[in-house]
Amino acid sequence: MAQVKTGWEARLLAQLEQREVRVATVAKVIQSYNRLAGKVGEFANHSREVEARSRELQGEHERMFENYQHGVGIGGGAGNVRGTTLAQQRINDLEREVEALKEERSALYRTQGTNAQRLLDLSDKMRENDERLRQQELEISDSHEALRRTNNKINDLQDTLKEKDGTIQILQDEMSALQLEIVQIEERCGRLQVENDDLVKRWLKKMNEEAEKVNDVTHELEQIRRKSAALSPQMGTAMFEDDRFFGLSPMSAQNGGSVAPRSAVGKIDARMEELHSIALSRNGELLAVGGHSTTVKVFDAATGDSIYSLTGCLKGVNHVEISTDGSMLLAASSDNTARIWKLDTGRHWKSLSGHIGSVVTAKFSTDASRVFTYSQDRTVKVWDTQRGLCIKTLFTVSSCHDIDVLDSAGSRIVTAHMDNSIRVWDSASGKKLREATIHKEQVMSVCANRSGTRLLTNSCDGTLKLVDASTLDVLTVMSAAGYRPSRNWARASLSPDERFAMAGSIDGKLYIWDVNSGDLVRSLDIHKSPVCDALWDPTGMRVYSAEKSRYIMILQ
Repeated sequence: MAQVKTGWEARLLAQLEQREVRVATVAKVIQSYNRLAGKVGEFANHSREVEARSRELQGEHERMFENYQHGVGIGGGAGNVRGTTLAQQRINDLEREVEALKEERSALYRTQGTNAQRLLDLSDKMRENDERLRQQELEISDSHEALRRTNNKINDLQDTLKEKDGTIQILQDEMSALQLEIVQIEERCGRLQVENDDLVKRWLKKMNEEAEKVNDVTHELEQIRRKSAALSPQMGTAMFEDDRFFGLSPMSAQNGGSVAPRSAVGKIDARMEELHSIALSRNGELLAVGGHSTTVKVFDAATGDSIYSLTGCLKGVNHVEISTDGSMLLAASSDNTARIWKLDTGRHWKSLSGHIGSVVTAKFSTDASRVFTYSQDRTVKVWDTQRGLCIKTLFTVSSCHDIDVLDSAGSRIVTAHMDNSIRVWDSASGKKLREATIHKEQVMSVCANRSGTRLLTNSCDGTLKLVDASTLDVLTVMSAAGYRPSRNWARASLSPDERFAMAGSIDGKLYIWDVNSGDLVRSLDIHKSPVCDALWDPTGMRVYSAEKSRYIMILQ
């Protein structure tokens, strides 16, 4: 069976065959040249012979003429006359022969000139053929070198292929080992799940018992209050209607609503190279800070004293949030993971791993039973907080900058997208419920009010918009000359009573708008670098504003 030749082999054989044809042609030319040179040599020899014969005849003619002259001068008889006639005839014959030889010599000279010109032409042609042969030999040499390099490359690729085959085999062995380990872990998880269910049942039983005790105490307190009211109405009113008795903040009790801050009254040094996000606890006592550092820091919101430095992240932190009950802190990190710490101990509690891209934002549900994370892999994941397991994945198609929860159970969430839209999702089914394109450029943040009925969005087009969460209709548009968001997920916030909206700009200014009218209330030039996050404390009387470079300003 004939061997199939590759493309370069066929080209090389074709070039060699063409070279053989050209060499054969040149060989024929050389043979013709040699034959022509031989003929030229024969003509040259014959010409020399003719010249020699001509000289001999010339000499003989001269001798005979001398003899003739001598004979006439001496004898002068009839014999001499006859000899003279014969000599004259012989001379004439010799002269004719000389003339013929001269003509033949002229013809030979002409033939020699023609042959010399043909020889020159053949020499030029030979030089051209030699140059062509030299070029072809160089091309063949280059082809041989390219062939050698190609063979070396093929050998290298074959060696690499063998190495990769070995690596694949090693990886397959490792995968088999990991699969076996996964089976063992799943079995262990099953056992732990059973134990966990038992613990949950015991915990629920204990909580029910505690609730019954609390109910009993409450019932007793109600009876005491009634008895006290019957004995002394004024004393009962003062004792049981004091807000501080029920743990309420005096400022909250006296506050008639949120206020727009006017000036800075304090500053907290976060001691980070770059800040990304801040969060306040619901009681306003703790301030969490996340940034370029792998550490999340927790401060006393009133004094600025450091309380915790929470470690565990492998890369920077993009977003932080504190649960409603203030017991947990959640951080979204660029290491593709979200993490939860317990704030009573400052210890790391859960790692929520499963994304394949940087986690941009993370949110608790109101009851903290669920965690919602969004990653640059374009997915929103819903996590069971207690178990740390992903229970649902939503594919958003378009990239997001922010998410928020619309109800206490987290059954509905809203996402802010780079395609200028916001979308509302059913977190249980993963279905999209509504969407609306409300901005001219990408939406960087979305914030829901506590009832989940209204949304505040912030966009690269330099506007904030108040949106009805049920219809996604725009209620109010807020903008200001010079306002430009500082980063791709710079967040805007609503005041607790929803009277004001606030956002920071890239020029370091903090802008506050009236939500109902959309008018700018004031702008505060208090930062030296772009503002990345700003929010009100729960009383609405104080504002915390974080700039990109290190500092958090406290305003009233």
